[in-house]
Amino acid sequence: MTFSRLICLAVLGLTVAACGDSEPGGSPGGGAGGSGEGGSAEASGGGGGAEAGGGGGGGTAAAAPEAPVLAFVMPMTGVLHVEWTPQEGCDAFEGERKDPMDDYAVAFTVAGTKKAYMDPEATEDMEYTYRLRCKVGEVYSAYSNEMSGNPTDEE
Repeated sequence: MTFSRLICLAVLGLTVAACGDSEPGGSPGGGAGGSGEGGSAEASGGGGGAEAGGGGGGGTAAAAPEAPVLAFVMPMTGVLHVEWTPQEGCDAFEGERKDPMDDYAVAFTVAGTKKAYMDPEATEDMEYTYRLRCKVGEVYSAYSNEMSGNPTDEE
């Protein structure tokens, strides 16, 4: 009886040690940098804290890719041609457009190998402003610089 209690205590001690927080600054639900929403894109470890889902952790979260750079927005055959200098390794580029009456909204998503887009929705005589970001998996870059154009302007 005494021997089996000692074994149970030893197993319990190992379990507690294995589950304990061995890293200073770590959180109960994940590695360093964990938060209720799964940590930031730049955090290592990541994977959740005690609130809003918590969960997993471990491993290094993907670092945010660099933002693309808009090269120009130019009228071309009644629409706007948007061109950028892409960043290596992007799975996709997400372009947002705004006009004087509306805020930014996603206007297009193209493959990460593309470097230009003809926007068939930008046809009115007004100034449209664009910004882009690179997507790698579920991680987004910061937004690019902003550039504007009017599809009815003659160059």
